[in-house]
Amino acid sequence: MMNDPRRPAEKHRPMAMSLRQAIRLVAAPPPVAESTQPVLFDLDPDPERVRQRSNEIRLRDITSRTDHFLYARAAEYAWSKRQTNQVRRTLKILQLVFPGANLHFRASDILAMRRYDDDGNIRSTIEVLGDADLLIDDRVPTFEQLFARKTRHLPEPMRSQLELWRDIMADGSKTTPRRQPRDTMTVKGQMYGILPAITRWVEEGRTSLTRISTEDILDALPDDPSRQHTMMLGFRTLFTILRGRKIVFADPTKPIPLRGPKRTIPLPMEKSAIRDALTSPDPAIALSVALVAFHALTTQQVQHVQLTDIIDGRLRMPDGRTIPLAEPVRVRLAAWLDHRATRWPETKNPYLLVTIQTAPRLSPPGRNFPWKKAGVTAQALRTDRILYEVEQTGGDVRRICDLFGIGIDTALRYAHPARVDRPVDDGGDSAG
Repeated sequence: MMNDPRRPAEKHRPMAMSLRQAIRLVAAPPPVAESTQPVLFDLDPDPERVRQRSNEIRLRDITSRTDHFLYARAAEYAWSKRQTNQVRRTLKILQLVFPGANLHFRASDILAMRRYDDDGNIRSTIEVLGDADLLIDDRVPTFEQLFARKTRHLPEPMRSQLELWRDIMADGSKTTPRRQPRDTMTVKGQMYGILPAITRWVEEGRTSLTRISTEDILDALPDDPSRQHTMMLGFRTLFTILRGRKIVFADPTKPIPLRGPKRTIPLPMEKSAIRDALTSPDPAIALSVALVAFHALTTQQVQHVQLTDIIDGRLRMPDGRTIPLAEPVRVRLAAWLDHRATRWPETKNPYLLVTIQTAPRLSPPGRNFPWKKAGVTAQALRTDRILYEVEQTGGDVRRICDLFGIGIDTALRYAHPARVDRPVDDGGDSAG
């Protein structure tokens, strides 16, 4: 018997189960109570009591349906014994907290389980339930939650018009007029750009975007060129979509020329800040900073570098370029690989950088890793590296484009302010 409390503790082992048996258990309907009493009101259980009961009670309904998938995923992604036990414990707590869930659990309820099980790996629990077909995935994307918070005060039909714009921008449209989906960060930036004007119109008593005129938009444009550019981009996409769906008859943004944003002058960094980041005791920080400081990689490029992209000290880029890694980068790469092999010896994650969250999975690290604790930004390091190369080559734009994989306009933006005299420091481990 599985987990029989009468057996010695050292013999508590999950029995091997074939996939056919596991599917039969999943498909079996749970026992139906002869009578049920409606819930008078919801009361959250005491977290400490739930944790105690999870250690005292053996719940076989949930474990018999998930153990096969749990141990299969643990073996495939090299989960530690501790993580595997945490997920199994969280599954039992889930059945304690939601006894009437009929063994099909909502992802939103599982995410709320952190208050009952501090050590449980909630994300892994969701994955196991998904494998076992016991998950109702009702998770709302983060951007949709943000959009709902920012627009909940808006009247109808204005809110519905903005929701249509958001859906088509984020997901695209296959019906005429067709539109390619845009990155969520792009839609988010445009949303923040147009919200001040939308809020102002609501305060004036407007309830729809159908009667917004060119004069209304001109009056709402801010004086700052960058904010003005962002707002105009948002309004152009907004009214283009509304006109394409025949919600408005004319696009009020057409008579307004789209001026470029105010460009900032690229500036070099303090060399002491670069040295401090390069010599960080955290091997992930040291490697990431080196990749940008020596080779001007972007945040996204660092995030998505895979182990197989580095061969014989050369980094293969997605755009076809092959970069010979500088010696300081190779030293930090070796230190990081040693740390990775020691910390996560069995991980199958294909990406160069891994974290405690991504080591048992196949996903890349987040955009903020490891920059949130690095003390410098990737953009500032990248700017410093390009400016240094512009200075050393005398502003050779063609060479800058080939070396860093950037366009002519971007290279010219760096080359123009590089005419200013810049102190040269040849000592120490510099980013040049």
